[in-house]
Amino acid sequence: MSLKILYLFTSPSLKGSSVQTKVLNQIKYLNKAGAECRGAFFSTEVMEITPLNEQVDLIPVEKCEWKYFRKIGQRRNVDKRLEEFISSRFSETDVFYIRYAGASKKLYQISRQYGSKIVSEHQSKEIDEIRSFENQHPFGVRPSKLLSRYLYYWKPIYDERKWGILFAKKIKAIVTVTNEIALYQQTKGSKNVLVCSNGIGVNDYKLRKIALFSEPLKILFLKGTSSISEWNGFERLISSIDRNPSNKIKLIVCGHLIEGEIPERDYIEHKGYLNKGQLDALFNEVHIGVSTLALYNKDLQEAAVLKTREYIARGLPFIYAYTDPDLNEETNSFALQFPNDDSLIDMQQVVDFAKKVLSDPEHPQKMRKYAEKYLDYEVKMKRLLEGIKRMAK
Repeated sequence: MSLKILYLFTSPSLKGSSVQTKVLNQIKYLNKAGAECRGAFFSTEVMEITPLNEQVDLIPVEKCEWKYFRKIGQRRNVDKRLEEFISSRFSETDVFYIRYAGASKKLYQISRQYGSKIVSEHQSKEIDEIRSFENQHPFGVRPSKLLSRYLYYWKPIYDERKWGILFAKKIKAIVTVTNEIALYQQTKGSKNVLVCSNGIGVNDYKLRKIALFSEPLKILFLKGTSSISEWNGFERLISSIDRNPSNKIKLIVCGHLIEGEIPERDYIEHKGYLNKGQLDALFNEVHIGVSTLALYNKDLQEAAVLKTREYIARGLPFIYAYTDPDLNEETNSFALQFPNDDSLIDMQQVVDFAKKVLSDPEHPQKMRKYAEKYLDYEVKMKRLLEGIKRMAK
């Protein structure tokens, strides 16, 4: 008998997002692995239960109209609807799989009553992640500064320290994407923790055609969010290239950027947001990619970065500066690792590495095979389902 799973996601968008794409793929491949998995996406964009696709329903949530504490009011509305939904489906569901969106008193209360069937997925050490955004919400005496500080810094940290710990103790299990995050969740008192790192739909990405090495070295920086994410390491990369005495490097940046985020440099080309076809073409032109270079800003050493997986699926060698549970000695042939700190990156080492990798015309195919064997959602969700079955007994 297959396991009946309801995947609960509280931050969907009708326009989509990288996180939503991941959730949709998890649902799709949990079903392929043998589960009966259906998604429930809680949204203010619909007035009644509306199908998003054959496997996902949009669940209406009342929009909060408060002027100053809208974030708190909206979270209350989501949690209230979440509780109603879980209550109505509890007897017919084996597991409620929640993409964790932060602690709250109501979420803890939900766990007290329904925690025996709740599995929560965690992508970070929550308090450290909140602290990493401190500079975006600086303390100030103006009412707007104080409100921002309270809503996005003081209150979330308080909630995690109190309600997050109580929530972790009451639910059936926690799923994390790294061993480091798993240890953090265990210190909060979680009974069962399963590590299942991020996957990727390998066939969703076109294998690139090799670009032979030539000067200048074309480096691709993918920016996946519309906010400033200091752990991406853009400043570290720019400082390192600035120290490079030659003119052998061209940095190509694509994605949503905030005004003033990119400094003026002759070697930087900003492509903006690209559609799938444009991105496929760009991957054929560049020589090497950049993954996360400043994870230390989140007080983390380990991560399962999605763009790392995209690079491998597409066959683009890359540089990175963290520990990844899916990278090992085999990946050293196409992935160059640097220390996870604020030291400058040796760009001549990057150039030499690119020359070496690009001299092998088969490296894209080798990277693709690695992705298919270890990183594909089909592999990851099969492992996740096996783990959930063990923990749900």
